[in-house]
Amino acid sequence: MAFVDDTIEVEADIREVYDVWTAFEDFPKFMEVVERVDLVPDDTLHWVVVVEDDVIEWDADVVEHLQDQSVSWKATDGRETGEVKFEKVGAGRTKVHYQLEYDPKAWDGEPEKIRRWTRSRVEKDLKAFKAFIEKPE
Repeated sequence: MAFVDDTIEVEADIREVYDVWTAFEDFPKFMEVVERVDLVPDDTLHWVVVVEDDVIEWDADVVEHLQDQSVSWKATDGRETGEVKFEKVGAGRTKVHYQLEYDPKAWDGEPEKIRRWTRSRVEKDLKAFKAFIEKPE
């Protein structure tokens, strides 16, 4: 298994950060490779991503929602589990802590290349989330 553990602080109230992050269908607005995330019955997310012209799809169950604290998920095929935690760090400032455990061998490609790509992708997505949530109205 491989791990990604990354954190970013954003200039936004924790409630807004939590609400935006848990609007899963909006992930394509700040996650570059995500084409679509569909919420299907029983808190299951159907992911569609495009990586180097390859369309990849999988399902993940949302296993826990704690309002303004965290959301966690587990892929139905076991390829990954993850959690995003939210922490108020000041007036209108929130820390977003993203943790992902995944099996690089479950994805097509060289495992070390997948590790590097995943670390880079999480970092870029968190930066894009920060820009998205901090954008002027």
